[in-house]
Amino acid sequence: MSRQAGIQGASCSAPHLAPPQPAHVPLTWSALRRFERVRVVAWTCHEHRVTFYELCQAGGLAFIRRTSTGKGKALVAQSEAWRCREAEAVWGALLSGTAR
Repeated sequence: MSRQAGIQGASCSAPHLAPPQPAHVPLTWSALRRFERVRVVAWTCHEHRVTFYELCQAGGLAFIRRTSTGKGKALVAQSEAWRCREAEAVWGALLSGTAR
């Protein structure tokens, strides 16, 4: 599956998240920045959503960055960091609604 695969908006090339499933796995989010420099390798739509997500890599690990915008502010939080393969599995779960 492509990293950008997911539910698409009609005029959007980035995926939109599926609604959270009733038994979704909750992710732990922290406002602390663990890495100075990161590479964003996948992202969700930020044009049509108040909250968007990015799959990031840094220092041989990967994590998900969540950005919520509103009232002129952006609140940024990060998940824990995993090995890249694990992070890609969590990313897929986030897109499908089985993790939030």
